[in-house]
Amino acid sequence: MRINNMKSGFFTYQNQQNRSNIQDTQKKTSASAEVKISSRGREISQAMMSEQAQRQNRLQELKQQITDGTYKVDSSKVAEKMIGFWRNNS
Repeated sequence: MRINNMKSGFFTYQNQQNRSNIQDTQKKTSASAEVKISSRGREISQAMMSEQAQRQNRLQELKQQITDGTYKVDSSKVAEKMIGFWRNNS
């Protein structure tokens, strides 16, 4: 009986060991990673949160108007938007 390509089994095992060692190293380094956000980044984050709160308030106002039946649609604005849409997509 002849056995060919004995090295392939060894390399497969060694590759698996290497992958395991790399993953262990990555886990150790990622646990000690630290993220610092600049003051400008914090300002941007706060502005985005404020904007989101304003949107939520506006959404609640619109929902209340629709529920009360006081919401009025401006048909000329709707028509302008529709015409603009069709012009840009034609």
